[in-house]
Amino acid sequence: MAFAGEDERNLVVGSFIDTALAGEDKVVVLAGREEITLPTGDRVTVVPLSEHPSQALDPRRPAQVLRTEIDRAQRAGYRGVRIVADLTWTLRTPGGAGLVLDCERHIEEVVGPSTSAIAICQVDRRACRPRELAALKDAHPVTVTADPDFADSVLRIDRTFHPLGLALSGELDAARHAVFGEALSQALARANGSPVHVDMAELKFIDVGALAMLARAADARPRGGPLVLDRMPAPVRSMVEMIGLDRLPGLRLGIPHPDVHGPDP
Repeated sequence: MAFAGEDERNLVVGSFIDTALAGEDKVVVLAGREEITLPTGDRVTVVPLSEHPSQALDPRRPAQVLRTEIDRAQRAGYRGVRIVADLTWTLRTPGGAGLVLDCERHIEEVVGPSTSAIAICQVDRRACRPRELAALKDAHPVTVTADPDFADSVLRIDRTFHPLGLALSGELDAARHAVFGEALSQALARANGSPVHVDMAELKFIDVGALAMLARAADARPRGGPLVLDRMPAPVRSMVEMIGLDRLPGLRLGIPHPDVHGPDP
């Protein structure tokens, strides 16, 4: 998981740890000393892998620590072990992203064959160069994302972090105005005046009432960043332009839908 802020990390990792603590699992946290903020206890073991941010790390050490902690948890009768590994600090040591990948390869050798251990490897994307982030992404066929803010058989609302806002998929009708309004209000509050993006790439339908909610939200931000509507499908964009929503000063049309192509050369 690549995160870019505490909100994003806490939403994903917090849920992962809460699930462990609600059941019969043990939590093991591996990180540099500076990155460790979790309280310890009987159910949570925090292992600092370095005493100093510039200290070189033996790439085999995280796996060695995990073997010990998994064995201890099994002997103590825990149902399983949930592991959170934050290796961001190793990016600042000799070897950088290559060392992170080497550490994770050794962790996979321990966690992969186990039927009782699962792990999240996280890294702060703000500490990564683009090529380092691409290399880390390519090495992980499975990525972790946050649970949706809302999901039923008709509509799904996901919180987005890059950019800040929401992603909608499915159909947004009158029966779901309340949940959409709550999610939109929370997104605006989290943005604290910065632009808020609403990604509509997977939205199949939106009714006039929901468009009016977007208009009111944009109108209520005269001094804040605009409400930006990204990747609108053609039918949704036609509705927005037909009712003049795109001409509101607090609203802006963002990047086009990926299915929109320019004229043939």
